Amino acid sequence: MKDLSGQQAFPFVLKDTAEGEHCLEEYRGSWLLLMFHRHLG
Repeated sequence: MKDLSGQQAFPFVLKDTAEGEHCLEEYRGSWLLLMFHRHLG
């Protein structure tokens, strides 16, 4: 796996639990913590 530390993130859009969408671009200039969990249901 290639180390991408310090590189710009790829643009993406994610849906939240209320079906709202969040675009990475909306958070430009802010700190952002992303947590991904595998659903085991």
